Amino acid sequence: MTSEDDVTTEDRVLSRLRRMIVEGALAPGSKLTVSALAKRLAVGATPVRAALKLLEGEGLVEAHPNRGAWVRALSPQDIRNIYRLRAAVLGVLMPDVVRHVSEADLDALEAIEARFEAAAAAGDAAAAMAENQGFHRTLLAAARNRDAVSVMERSWALVEALRLRLGFGPGRLARSVESHRALLAALRRRDATGATELAIASSDNAMADLLALAMAQPPARARL
Repeated sequence: MTSEDDVTTEDRVLSRLRRMIVEGALAPGSKLTVSALAKRLAVGATPVRAALKLLEGEGLVEAHPNRGAWVRALSPQDIRNIYRLRAAVLGVLMPDVVRHVSEADLDALEAIEARFEAAAAAGDAAAAMAENQGFHRTLLAAARNRDAVSVMERSWALVEALRLRLGFGPGRLARSVESHRALLAALRRRDATGATELAIASSDNAMADLLALAMAQPPARARL
């Protein structure tokens, strides 16, 4: 298990910058200057440069040679592209999830789902979002396909940032609860086709919800 002493300065800088972007402390379209960020975080320039490179790989930062780096702004088409990719990867992962998922895995998913439902019922969007991510990470880990799962992982920060900025549309959390319950039932039946269809439909519905929210915002807020 990794201890706090094992976390490097680069790890800490990466984590802090990611949270600053996701939570909006560094707004969409903001110029990211290495010297200014190093001063703000009280670190050297080297870990900041390394963190920005990794955040570019996650899609949170855009960098251009000789021009610098910015917090990435997401257009509606970008949102569509992200979710189309997620749906394609789910099509690969879900049959393997059904093949490998254990009863212990399903019990763990049921426990996470209970916490998700409690957060949704309480109207705690941040807690519901965290439990939703935990649900899907636990679910997809059962596929035993680290390469495909890593594709999904790279887009989580983008999705989280969008949700924190835009929230959830009317009834979205209730529909997510229904979707999770149906998916768990399909997994208990070992229904690979049904589970795959449900997972992709849930992803498509999340995309539609975010697109509706994004396009309802003024241009400056509709972009990540």
